[in-house]
Amino acid sequence: MHTIRATEEPVNRKTGSHPAIRFEQGPIPRGPLHDLNAQLPDILKDVVSRSFAEVKPDSHEWLLSEAYYQERTRIRREAKGGLAALPTAPRRMRDRALWGKVQSGLRRNSAEADRGELTRAVIKHYAHEIGGHFNPSIYWVATRLVPYGFSWLLNAASVRRFLPWGMTESLASRLRIVGQIPHLQKLARKGTILLVPTHQSNVDSLLIGYIIYLMGLPPFAYGAGLNLFSNPLLGFFMSNLGAYTVDRQKGNPIYKAALKNYSTRILEQGIHSIFFPGGGRSRDGALEYKPKLGLLGTGLQAQIHNLQAGKQKPNVYVVPMVTSYHFVLEAKSLVEQYLEQLGQHRYGGPTPSEESLPLARTAKFFWNLFGSQTGITARIGRPLDIFGNFVDEEGRSIGPNGTSIDPQRWLTTGGELRTDLQRDQEYTHRLGRKLVERYYRENTVLSSHLVAFSFFSALRRKYPELDLFRFLRLTRPQRSLRTDAFMEEAARLHRAVLDLAKQGRLHLSEELMTENTEAWVKDGISHLGLLHDASIVKIQDGAVWTEDMNLLYYYRNRLSGYGISFLSSTDRPRAPGELDEKGFLA
Repeated sequence: MHTIRATEEPVNRKTGSHPAIRFEQGPIPRGPLHDLNAQLPDILKDVVSRSFAEVKPDSHEWLLSEAYYQERTRIRREAKGGLAALPTAPRRMRDRALWGKVQSGLRRNSAEADRGELTRAVIKHYAHEIGGHFNPSIYWVATRLVPYGFSWLLNAASVRRFLPWGMTESLASRLRIVGQIPHLQKLARKGTILLVPTHQSNVDSLLIGYIIYLMGLPPFAYGAGLNLFSNPLLGFFMSNLGAYTVDRQKGNPIYKAALKNYSTRILEQGIHSIFFPGGGRSRDGALEYKPKLGLLGTGLQAQIHNLQAGKQKPNVYVVPMVTSYHFVLEAKSLVEQYLEQLGQHRYGGPTPSEESLPLARTAKFFWNLFGSQTGITARIGRPLDIFGNFVDEEGRSIGPNGTSIDPQRWLTTGGELRTDLQRDQEYTHRLGRKLVERYYRENTVLSSHLVAFSFFSALRRKYPELDLFRFLRLTRPQRSLRTDAFMEEAARLHRAVLDLAKQGRLHLSEELMTENTEAWVKDGISHLGLLHDASIVKIQDGAVWTEDMNLLYYYRNRLSGYGISFLSSTDRPRAPGELDEKGFLA
């Protein structure tokens, strides 16, 4: 079997950007994930043992009652069709059988029904539900046939007819993979990689897996939302490619403990993993600014256990990755969910629903992607250790003062290498803050992002007194501007992002390197309108307008957090994700 070996070209001195990577054929390495099935019984046994040990003896009753209440509510919603993504029929049957047993046990006194045994049964149920599998044969099929199918679709979309022969383009040609690829490849041989990408779309799981294959790395395990498993075809592949199930409808402490311990345990096994720190897709369109620290901290716990066990390669390396799309498959439903949560009774829009990965819309996404001669940018950021320090190519942690540090000393308290809850929480918070900083610095701004931000900013200048929800309800005549006013704002913001790029605070796509404002604006508008039924930004007869304010806000938010809106320039500096005085992402 062969895949791609990446070689990095010199940094562009003018923009500070890494150019795209050239790819050459090379053998794909066998990784620890190949042995997952043989090791899974021991892994699940450890997950159950560790999770049970974390439960205080006097808290079984309370934890079981809380879990039962939440699960009963979820099962009722499923029965009424209240969830867009349902578990498979066998999983639903196992759920009902378990919680019927728990209900019966809780109704009896503790002498008749041991609460500890009930808790252990629940943990075991969750562990087996979460645990993934890996089938090398299915992986071979996925890495051979799926890219071929995408390449066929790409060529067909390019010429608007299906041609199964004489293909001149491949899926890899539409993926612009840049950044610290050789660095990542070296670290994958020195320790365990925890890849932490930004998350915009359900398409991410497909593309990131393929990008890992292109970079010549062994397959990675990853947590996938239950909604993805509801698609029979996609669920089949993910169930055999190391994906473990993450059910975001389950928020009780017992489930969280089982999920955390499974992630920790496979990292200890040396299995490279993917974790989306945002916890789910970005619903407001912005880069992740509130990372979920629970699973993020499993890297630290895994390294402590590895050091205690005296493993030869104990280190876990955290590698940020930022993907940039011109258009997002589920953007409309995502921003509606965000606005409803933010505004509640003030939102006044349609009731948003959770989207899975519908086949027709997914096909339309890739058809438009391929037919437009555009692509997706994936930037591999500078690797970090479990504390948020940079790591050199030899795997050494570089401390705040620029000197090499020994992670084991940072994990030793009172002369003992051990877990320390307060200390470890602070380390994980530190890592979370560093990741947010790196996401913003590793972000590649596309022409579509800047077009949406520019028009939104110019429109806000016209209505500076309106708050977010009044602004989003502007009528069609109100949400139009003269073209010259829009172009003036676009030129101003273009200069601003050029300055940010020179400072190393972000990266720009090639289309934004021109001084011709009309050229990059035209490019951005053409990409914004490819997927959605409504025109997000449209220029005609000397005027610019939008047909969907919510989508405009969603795509505009990709550039929030940099302080370049006209209001941000007069206010105090704001942290990423913070709202300004009118309720907009600053």
